[in-house]
Amino acid sequence: MTSVFDPLRLGAVALDVLTCGHATPDALAARQKARLAKLLDVAVRGSRFYSERLSGLPIDGTQLSALPSVSRSELMERFDDWVTDPQLKLAQLGAFIADPRRIGEAYHGKYLIWESSGTSHEPGIFVQDAQTLAVYDALEALRRSAPRPLQRWFDPMLLTERIAFVGATSGHFASMVSMQRVRQLNPWMAQSLRCFNILQAIPSLVEELNAFAPTVIATYPTVAALLADEACRGSLHFFPKELWTGGETLSPAVRRRVELALRCSVNNSYGASEFMSIGWECGYGKMHANTDWLILEPVDERGRPVPAGQRSYSTLLTNLANHVQPLIRYDLGDQVTVHDDRCACGSSLPVIEVQGRSDDSLVMAGRDGQRVTLLPLALTTVLEDDAGAFDFQLSQRDDHTLVLRLNLHDAQAATTMARCCTALENFATMQGVASISVIAESGQLIPRGRSGKAQRVVARPNPTRD
Repeated sequence: MTSVFDPLRLGAVALDVLTCGHATPDALAARQKARLAKLLDVAVRGSRFYSERLSGLPIDGTQLSALPSVSRSELMERFDDWVTDPQLKLAQLGAFIADPRRIGEAYHGKYLIWESSGTSHEPGIFVQDAQTLAVYDALEALRRSAPRPLQRWFDPMLLTERIAFVGATSGHFASMVSMQRVRQLNPWMAQSLRCFNILQAIPSLVEELNAFAPTVIATYPTVAALLADEACRGSLHFFPKELWTGGETLSPAVRRRVELALRCSVNNSYGASEFMSIGWECGYGKMHANTDWLILEPVDERGRPVPAGQRSYSTLLTNLANHVQPLIRYDLGDQVTVHDDRCACGSSLPVIEVQGRSDDSLVMAGRDGQRVTLLPLALTTVLEDDAGAFDFQLSQRDDHTLVLRLNLHDAQAATTMARCCTALENFATMQGVASISVIAESGQLIPRGRSGKAQRVVARPNPTRD
Protein backbone atom coordinates (compact mmCIF):
# COMPACT_ATOMS: atom_id res chain seq x y z
CA MET A 1 0.00 0.00 0.00
CA THR A 2 1.44 3.38 -1.01
CA SER A 3 0.94 6.67 0.78
CA VAL A 4 1.18 10.35 -0.12
CA PHE A 5 4.62 11.88 0.33
CA ASP A 6 6.82 14.39 -1.49
CA PRO A 7 10.31 14.56 0.09
CA LEU A 8 11.42 17.55 -2.00
CA ARG A 9 8.36 19.57 -1.00
CA LEU A 10 8.82 18.53 2.63
CA GLY A 11 12.44 19.72 2.57
CA ALA A 12 11.48 23.12 1.19
CA VAL A 13 8.66 23.59 3.69
CA ALA A 14 10.80 22.39 6.60
CA LEU A 15 13.42 25.02 5.84
CA ASP A 16 10.74 27.71 5.74
CA VAL A 17 9.18 26.48 9.00
CA LEU A 18 12.57 26.64 10.73
CA THR A 19 13.11 30.16 9.41
CA CYS A 20 9.69 31.41 10.49
CA GLY A 21 9.81 30.05 14.02
CA HIS A 22 11.53 33.20 15.25
CA ALA A 23 10.79 35.54 12.35
CA THR A 24 9.60 39.06 13.01
CA PRO A 25 5.85 39.78 13.02
CA ASP A 26 6.29 41.75 9.77
CA ALA A 27 7.95 38.75 8.10
CA LEU A 28 5.13 36.47 9.23
CA ALA A 29 2.54 38.94 7.94
CA ALA A 30 4.28 39.09 4.56
CA ARG A 31 4.16 35.29 4.24
CA GLN A 32 0.49 35.28 5.20
CA LYS A 33 -0.32 37.93 2.60
CA ALA A 34 1.52 36.15 -0.22
CA ARG A 35 0.01 32.75 0.61
CA LEU A 36 -3.47 34.21 0.96
CA ALA A 37 -3.21 35.86 -2.47
CA LYS A 38 -2.21 32.54 -4.02
CA LEU A 39 -5.00 30.67 -2.24
CA LEU A 40 -7.64 33.16 -3.39
CA ASP A 41 -6.40 32.94 -6.96
CA VAL A 42 -6.55 29.12 -6.91
CA ALA A 43 -10.00 29.13 -5.30
CA VAL A 44 -11.52 31.57 -7.77
CA ARG A 45 -10.06 29.76 -10.79
CA GLY A 46 -10.49 26.17 -9.65
CA SER A 47 -13.51 26.00 -7.33
CA ARG A 48 -16.96 26.62 -8.77
CA PHE A 49 -18.28 27.27 -5.25
CA TYR A 50 -15.73 29.98 -4.48
CA SER A 51 -15.90 31.41 -7.97
CA GLU A 52 -19.58 32.11 -7.34
CA ARG A 53 -19.16 33.10 -3.69
CA LEU A 54 -16.37 35.61 -4.37
CA SER A 55 -17.77 36.89 -7.67
CA GLY A 56 -17.67 40.68 -7.89
CA LEU A 57 -15.43 41.08 -4.86
CA PRO A 58 -12.06 42.85 -5.25
CA ILE A 59 -9.86 39.82 -4.53
CA ASP A 60 -6.55 41.56 -5.27
CA GLY A 61 -5.42 43.41 -2.18
CA THR A 62 -8.73 42.93 -0.39
CA GLN A 63 -8.94 42.57 3.36
CA LEU A 64 -9.79 39.02 4.38
CA SER A 65 -12.51 40.33 6.72
CA ALA A 66 -14.34 41.73 3.67
CA LEU A 67 -14.97 38.20 2.36
CA PRO A 68 -17.97 36.09 3.44
CA SER A 69 -17.53 33.30 5.98
CA VAL A 70 -18.56 29.72 5.22
CA SER A 71 -19.88 26.79 7.25
CA ARG A 72 -19.16 23.09 6.98
CA SER A 73 -22.76 22.31 6.04
CA GLU A 74 -22.82 24.59 2.99
CA LEU A 75 -19.44 23.33 1.81
CA MET A 76 -20.46 19.69 2.16
CA GLU A 77 -23.73 20.37 0.33
CA ARG A 78 -21.68 21.53 -2.65
CA PHE A 79 -18.66 19.30 -2.20
CA ASP A 80 -18.16 18.54 -5.90
CA ASP A 81 -18.20 22.28 -6.68
CA TRP A 82 -16.01 23.13 -3.68
CA VAL A 83 -12.92 21.04 -4.51
CA THR A 84 -10.54 22.16 -7.27
CA ASP A 85 -9.93 18.67 -8.72
CA PRO A 86 -12.94 17.42 -10.74
CA GLN A 87 -11.85 13.82 -10.03
CA LEU A 88 -12.97 14.25 -6.43
CA LYS A 89 -16.64 13.33 -6.08
CA LEU A 90 -18.46 13.11 -2.77
CA ALA A 91 -20.28 9.87 -3.63
CA GLN A 92 -17.06 8.02 -4.46
CA LEU A 93 -15.26 9.42 -1.43
CA GLY A 94 -18.14 8.34 0.78
CA ALA A 95 -17.76 4.78 -0.49
CA PHE A 96 -14.00 4.97 0.07
CA ILE A 97 -14.22 5.97 3.73
CA ALA A 98 -16.94 3.38 4.35
CA ASP A 99 -14.26 0.69 3.98
CA PRO A 100 -12.04 0.48 7.11
CA ARG A 101 -9.55 -1.66 5.21
CA ARG A 102 -8.57 1.42 3.17
CA ILE A 103 -7.60 3.64 6.14
CA GLY A 104 -4.42 5.47 5.18
CA GLU A 105 -4.54 4.33 1.55
CA ALA A 106 -3.73 6.91 -1.12
CA TYR A 107 -6.89 7.86 -3.01
CA HIS A 108 -6.24 8.01 -6.78
CA GLY A 109 -2.61 7.56 -5.80
CA LYS A 110 -2.20 11.20 -4.70
CA TYR A 111 -4.65 12.15 -1.94
CA LEU A 112 -5.01 11.29 1.74
CA ILE A 113 -8.64 11.26 2.89
CA TRP A 114 -10.07 11.56 6.35
CA GLU A 115 -13.48 12.20 7.86
CA SER A 116 -14.43 14.42 10.77
CA SER A 117 -16.02 13.00 13.90
CA GLY A 118 -19.16 15.09 13.61
CA THR A 119 -18.80 16.75 17.04
CA SER A 120 -20.20 19.88 15.41
CA HIS A 121 -23.24 17.78 14.36
CA GLU A 122 -22.13 17.92 10.70
CA PRO A 123 -19.58 15.28 9.61
CA GLY A 124 -17.16 16.28 6.90
CA ILE A 125 -14.73 14.71 4.44
CA PHE A 126 -11.34 16.33 4.00
CA VAL A 127 -8.76 15.85 1.24
CA GLN A 128 -5.00 16.41 1.51
CA ASP A 129 -2.43 16.29 -1.29
CA ALA A 130 1.35 15.99 -0.94
CA GLN A 131 1.75 19.79 -0.76
CA THR A 132 -0.65 20.05 2.18
CA LEU A 133 0.82 17.05 3.98
CA ALA A 134 4.33 18.45 3.64
CA VAL A 135 3.21 21.48 5.64
CA TYR A 136 1.55 19.34 8.32
CA ASP A 137 4.59 17.04 8.51
CA ALA A 138 7.02 19.92 8.90
CA LEU A 139 4.93 21.64 11.56
CA GLU A 140 4.54 18.43 13.55
CA ALA A 141 8.20 17.47 13.31
CA LEU A 142 9.77 20.87 13.95
CA ARG A 143 7.41 22.78 16.23
CA ARG A 144 6.02 20.20 18.61
CA SER A 145 8.03 20.78 21.79
CA ALA A 146 9.97 17.70 22.90
CA PRO A 147 9.57 17.03 26.64
CA ARG A 148 12.91 15.14 26.53
CA PRO A 149 15.05 17.22 24.11
CA LEU A 150 18.28 15.34 24.84
CA GLN A 151 16.59 12.01 24.08
CA ARG A 152 15.18 13.43 20.84
CA TRP A 153 18.63 14.70 19.84
CA PHE A 154 20.12 11.21 20.06
CA ASP A 155 17.00 9.43 18.80
CA PRO A 156 15.27 11.74 16.27
CA MET A 157 13.55 8.79 14.52
CA LEU A 158 12.05 7.45 17.79
CA LEU A 159 13.72 4.09 17.28
CA THR A 160 13.90 3.39 21.02
CA GLU A 161 10.29 4.37 21.74
CA ARG A 162 7.09 2.32 21.85
CA ILE A 163 4.31 4.66 20.75
CA ALA A 164 0.64 3.92 21.43
CA PHE A 165 -2.24 5.79 19.83
CA VAL A 166 -5.36 5.31 21.94
CA GLY A 167 -8.49 6.36 20.08
CA ALA A 168 -10.98 5.21 17.48
CA THR A 169 -9.31 2.77 15.11
CA SER A 170 -12.12 1.71 12.79
CA GLY A 171 -12.87 5.01 11.03
CA HIS A 172 -11.00 7.24 8.59
CA PHE A 173 -10.34 9.86 11.25
CA ALA A 174 -7.35 12.17 10.94
CA SER A 175 -5.39 10.67 13.83
CA MET A 176 -5.85 7.07 12.70
CA VAL A 177 -5.16 7.86 9.04
CA SER A 178 -2.01 9.74 10.04
CA MET A 179 -0.81 6.85 12.21
CA GLN A 180 -1.28 4.41 9.34
CA ARG A 181 0.59 6.74 7.02
CA VAL A 182 3.52 6.98 9.45
CA ARG A 183 3.75 3.18 9.55
CA GLN A 184 3.66 2.97 5.75
CA LEU A 185 6.37 5.57 5.32
CA ASN A 186 8.53 4.14 8.12
CA PRO A 187 8.32 0.32 7.98
CA TRP A 188 10.76 -0.01 10.87
CA MET A 189 8.06 1.45 13.16
CA ALA A 190 5.58 -1.35 12.41
CA GLN A 191 6.27 -3.05 15.75
CA SER A 192 6.97 0.05 17.83
CA LEU A 193 3.86 2.04 16.87
CA ARG A 194 0.48 0.49 17.69
CA CYS A 195 -3.10 1.69 17.74
CA PHE A 196 -5.53 0.76 20.52
CA ASN A 197 -9.29 1.06 20.21
CA ILE A 198 -10.89 3.17 22.93
CA LEU A 199 -14.33 1.77 22.05
CA GLN A 200 -13.49 -1.63 23.52
CA ALA A 201 -14.13 -2.57 27.14
CA ILE A 202 -11.77 -0.68 29.46
CA PRO A 203 -10.34 -3.84 31.11
CA SER A 204 -9.41 -5.16 27.67
CA LEU A 205 -7.81 -1.85 26.72
CA VAL A 206 -5.79 -1.80 29.93
CA GLU A 207 -4.67 -5.39 29.38
CA GLU A 208 -3.47 -4.58 25.84
CA LEU A 209 -1.63 -1.47 26.97
CA ASN A 210 0.03 -3.37 29.82
CA ALA A 211 1.28 -5.99 27.36
CA PHE A 212 2.72 -3.30 25.03
CA ALA A 213 4.00 -0.99 27.83
CA PRO A 214 4.28 2.13 25.64
CA THR A 215 6.85 4.81 26.42
CA VAL A 216 4.73 7.42 24.57
CA ILE A 217 0.92 7.63 24.45
CA ALA A 218 -1.00 9.84 22.02
CA THR A 219 -4.67 10.28 22.88
CA TYR A 220 -7.50 12.65 23.86
CA PRO A 221 -7.57 14.43 27.26
CA THR A 222 -10.67 12.49 28.34
CA VAL A 223 -8.93 9.21 27.58
CA ALA A 224 -5.80 10.42 29.38
CA ALA A 225 -7.95 11.14 32.44
CA LEU A 226 -9.42 7.65 32.21
CA LEU A 227 -5.94 6.10 32.10
CA ALA A 228 -4.94 8.22 35.07
CA ASP A 229 -7.87 6.77 37.02
CA GLU A 230 -6.77 3.27 36.04
CA ALA A 231 -3.25 4.03 37.21
CA CYS A 232 -4.55 5.25 40.56
CA ARG A 233 -6.46 1.98 40.94
CA GLY A 234 -3.29 0.03 40.22
CA SER A 235 -4.58 -1.43 36.96
CA LEU A 236 -1.79 -0.02 34.79
CA HIS A 237 1.52 -1.85 35.18
CA PHE A 238 3.67 0.69 33.32
CA PHE A 239 4.31 4.41 33.30
CA PRO A 240 4.88 6.23 29.98
CA LYS A 241 7.58 8.86 29.67
CA GLU A 242 5.46 11.20 27.56
CA LEU A 243 1.78 11.70 26.86
CA TRP A 244 0.62 13.69 23.83
CA THR A 245 -2.90 15.08 23.92
CA GLY A 246 -5.10 16.81 21.38
CA GLY A 247 -8.59 16.86 19.90
CA GLU A 248 -10.28 18.10 23.08
CA THR A 249 -9.75 20.84 25.61
CA LEU A 250 -7.05 19.98 28.15
CA SER A 251 -7.84 21.73 31.43
CA PRO A 252 -5.13 22.52 34.01
CA ALA A 253 -6.81 20.14 36.47
CA VAL A 254 -6.75 17.23 34.03
CA ARG A 255 -3.12 17.97 33.13
CA ARG A 256 -2.09 17.90 36.80
CA ARG A 257 -4.07 14.73 37.40
CA VAL A 258 -2.49 12.92 34.44
CA GLU A 259 1.04 14.08 35.20
CA LEU A 260 0.80 12.91 38.81
CA ALA A 261 -1.01 9.63 38.16
CA LEU A 262 1.02 8.54 35.12
CA ARG A 263 4.30 10.13 36.29
CA CYS A 264 4.98 11.60 32.86
CA SER A 265 5.16 14.90 31.03
CA VAL A 266 2.10 16.03 29.05
CA ASN A 267 2.49 17.81 25.72
CA ASN A 268 -0.66 19.32 24.23
CA SER A 269 -1.41 20.40 20.67
CA TYR A 270 -4.36 21.96 18.87
CA GLY A 271 -5.56 20.62 15.56
CA ALA A 272 -8.68 19.82 13.60
CA SER A 273 -9.75 17.84 10.57
CA GLU A 274 -9.67 21.13 8.68
CA PHE A 275 -6.02 21.82 9.58
CA MET A 276 -3.98 19.10 11.22
CA SER A 277 -1.53 21.30 13.14
CA ILE A 278 -3.19 24.55 14.17
CA GLY A 279 -1.17 25.06 17.33
CA TRP A 280 1.68 23.63 19.38
CA GLU A 281 2.76 23.96 22.98
CA CYS A 282 6.21 25.45 23.57
CA GLY A 283 8.60 24.63 26.38
CA TYR A 284 6.99 27.36 28.48
CA GLY A 285 3.61 25.66 28.28
CA LYS A 286 2.09 28.27 25.93
CA MET A 287 0.05 27.32 22.85
CA HIS A 288 1.29 28.99 19.67
CA ALA A 289 -0.73 29.22 16.45
CA ASN A 290 1.06 28.37 13.19
CA THR A 291 0.03 31.64 11.59
CA ASP A 292 2.60 31.39 8.83
CA TRP A 293 0.36 28.67 7.30
CA LEU A 294 -3.09 29.62 8.58
CA ILE A 295 -5.16 32.59 9.62
CA LEU A 296 -7.38 32.52 12.72
CA GLU A 297 -10.08 35.18 13.18
CA PRO A 298 -11.74 35.13 16.61
CA VAL A 299 -15.28 36.52 16.20
CA ASP A 300 -18.34 37.22 18.32
CA GLU A 301 -21.83 35.79 17.80
CA ARG A 302 -22.42 38.24 14.92
CA GLY A 303 -19.19 37.39 13.16
CA ARG A 304 -17.42 40.58 14.24
CA PRO A 305 -13.76 40.45 15.31
CA VAL A 306 -13.07 40.35 19.04
CA PRO A 307 -10.06 42.16 20.55
CA ALA A 308 -6.91 40.44 21.78
CA GLY A 309 -7.30 38.93 25.22
CA GLN A 310 -11.05 38.27 24.82
CA ARG A 311 -12.46 34.80 24.24
CA SER A 312 -14.32 34.47 20.96
CA TYR A 313 -17.77 33.05 20.35
CA SER A 314 -16.32 31.18 17.38
CA THR A 315 -13.24 31.25 15.17
CA LEU A 316 -12.85 31.55 11.41
CA LEU A 317 -10.05 29.50 9.85
CA THR A 318 -8.29 30.14 6.56
CA ASN A 319 -6.04 27.23 5.54
CA LEU A 320 -3.14 28.62 3.50
CA ALA A 321 -1.67 25.18 2.73
CA ASN A 322 -4.53 23.31 1.06
CA HIS A 323 -5.31 24.30 -2.53
CA VAL A 324 -7.30 21.15 -3.35
CA GLN A 325 -10.06 21.90 -0.87
CA PRO A 326 -9.90 25.64 -0.13
CA LEU A 327 -11.02 26.80 3.30
CA ILE A 328 -11.46 30.57 3.44
CA ARG A 329 -13.00 32.12 6.56
CA TYR A 330 -14.38 28.72 7.58
CA ASP A 331 -16.40 28.68 10.80
CA LEU A 332 -14.38 26.31 12.95
CA GLY A 333 -16.68 26.56 15.96
CA ASP A 334 -13.92 26.74 18.59
CA GLN A 335 -13.64 29.49 21.17
CA VAL A 336 -10.16 31.00 20.98
CA THR A 337 -8.40 33.80 22.84
CA VAL A 338 -5.45 35.43 21.05
CA HIS A 339 -2.88 37.27 23.16
CA ASP A 340 -0.68 40.17 22.06
CA ASP A 341 2.20 39.54 24.46
CA ARG A 342 5.37 37.94 23.10
CA CYS A 343 6.14 34.54 24.63
CA ALA A 344 9.29 34.07 26.70
CA CYS A 345 10.27 31.18 24.40
CA GLY A 346 11.23 33.75 21.75
CA SER A 347 8.74 32.76 19.07
CA SER A 348 6.84 35.50 17.23
CA LEU A 349 3.92 33.14 16.58
CA PRO A 350 0.93 34.33 18.62
CA VAL A 351 -0.03 32.71 21.91
CA ILE A 352 -3.59 31.40 22.00
CA GLU A 353 -5.90 29.72 24.47
CA VAL A 354 -8.47 27.28 23.11
CA GLN A 355 -11.80 26.14 24.44
CA GLY A 356 -13.08 23.33 22.25
CA ARG A 357 -16.57 22.84 20.92
CA SER A 358 -17.57 19.42 22.22
CA ASP A 359 -19.67 20.36 25.26
CA ASP A 360 -23.06 22.08 25.54
CA SER A 361 -24.33 24.87 27.73
CA LEU A 362 -27.21 23.77 29.99
CA VAL A 363 -30.25 26.03 30.30
CA MET A 364 -31.98 25.39 33.63
CA ALA A 365 -35.02 26.87 35.40
CA GLY A 366 -33.95 29.74 37.62
CA ARG A 367 -35.53 31.55 40.50
CA ASP A 368 -38.30 34.05 39.73
CA GLY A 369 -39.09 32.27 36.46
CA GLN A 370 -35.80 33.23 34.83
CA ARG A 371 -33.63 30.90 32.75
CA VAL A 372 -30.11 30.22 33.98
CA THR A 373 -27.32 29.08 31.66
CA LEU A 374 -24.66 26.83 33.14
CA LEU A 375 -21.50 26.98 31.03
CA PRO A 376 -19.82 23.64 30.26
CA LEU A 377 -16.34 24.87 31.19
CA ALA A 378 -17.63 25.90 34.60
CA LEU A 379 -19.40 22.58 35.15
CA THR A 380 -16.38 20.49 34.20
CA THR A 381 -14.11 22.66 36.34
CA VAL A 382 -16.42 22.18 39.33
CA LEU A 383 -16.39 18.41 38.91
CA GLU A 384 -12.64 18.28 38.34
CA ASP A 385 -11.42 20.74 40.97
CA ASP A 386 -14.08 20.38 43.68
CA ALA A 387 -14.99 16.70 43.34
CA GLY A 388 -11.92 15.11 41.73
CA ALA A 389 -13.92 13.47 38.92
CA PHE A 390 -12.44 13.38 35.44
CA ASP A 391 -14.06 10.59 33.41
CA PHE A 392 -17.76 11.49 33.47
CA GLN A 393 -20.75 12.57 31.45
CA LEU A 394 -23.27 15.10 32.71
CA SER A 395 -26.50 15.22 30.74
CA GLN A 396 -29.66 17.26 31.19
CA ARG A 397 -32.99 15.49 31.58
CA ASP A 398 -35.24 18.53 32.13
CA ASP A 399 -35.21 22.05 33.60
CA HIS A 400 -34.42 20.76 37.09
CA THR A 401 -32.71 17.37 36.56
CA LEU A 402 -29.21 16.29 35.61
CA VAL A 403 -27.89 12.77 35.11
CA LEU A 404 -24.29 12.18 36.14
CA ARG A 405 -22.52 9.06 34.87
CA LEU A 406 -19.20 7.96 36.38
CA ASN A 407 -17.11 5.08 35.13
CA LEU A 408 -16.23 4.01 38.68
CA HIS A 409 -16.67 0.54 40.12
CA ASP A 410 -14.47 0.54 43.21
CA ALA A 411 -15.20 1.31 46.85
CA GLN A 412 -14.60 5.03 46.28
CA ALA A 413 -17.38 5.32 43.69
CA ALA A 414 -20.07 6.27 46.23
CA THR A 415 -17.81 8.83 47.91
CA THR A 416 -16.80 10.42 44.59
CA MET A 417 -20.41 10.53 43.43
CA ALA A 418 -21.49 12.20 46.67
CA ARG A 419 -18.80 14.88 46.24
CA CYS A 420 -19.92 15.44 42.63
CA CYS A 421 -23.58 15.82 43.56
CA THR A 422 -22.77 18.25 46.37
CA ALA A 423 -20.48 20.30 44.13
CA LEU A 424 -23.08 20.48 41.35
CA GLU A 425 -25.88 21.43 43.71
CA ASN A 426 -23.80 24.16 45.38
CA PHE A 427 -22.70 25.56 42.02
CA ALA A 428 -26.23 25.55 40.59
CA THR A 429 -27.59 27.31 43.67
CA MET A 430 -24.85 29.92 43.44
CA GLN A 431 -25.74 30.50 39.77
CA GLY A 432 -29.42 31.07 40.61
CA VAL A 433 -30.98 27.75 39.61
CA ALA A 434 -34.30 27.33 41.42
CA SER A 435 -33.74 23.71 42.41
CA ILE A 436 -31.70 20.84 41.02
CA SER A 437 -31.81 17.08 41.27
CA VAL A 438 -28.78 14.98 40.28
CA ILE A 439 -29.45 11.39 39.29
CA ALA A 440 -26.35 9.32 40.01
CA GLU A 441 -25.32 6.46 37.71
CA SER A 442 -22.07 4.87 38.88
CA GLY A 443 -20.32 2.08 37.05
CA GLN A 444 -21.52 3.31 33.65
CA LEU A 445 -19.46 3.41 30.48
CA ILE A 446 -19.12 6.96 29.19
CA PRO A 447 -20.80 7.24 25.76
CA ARG A 448 -18.35 8.11 23.00
CA GLY A 449 -18.85 9.08 19.38
CA ARG A 450 -17.43 7.11 16.47
CA SER A 451 -14.19 9.05 16.81
CA GLY A 452 -13.74 7.88 20.39
CA LYS A 453 -14.18 11.36 21.84
CA ALA A 454 -16.42 11.83 24.84
CA GLN A 455 -18.88 14.69 25.11
CA ARG A 456 -18.87 15.42 28.81
CA VAL A 457 -21.71 17.95 29.08
CA VAL A 458 -24.82 17.25 27.04
CA ALA A 459 -27.93 19.45 26.86
CA ARG A 460 -31.34 17.89 26.35
CA PRO A 461 -32.46 17.99 22.72
CA ASN A 462 -34.84 20.79 21.71
CA PRO A 463 -35.61 22.13 25.20
CA THR A 464 -39.01 23.82 25.60
CA ARG A 465 -38.82 27.59 25.84
CA ASP A 466 -41.38 29.49 27.87
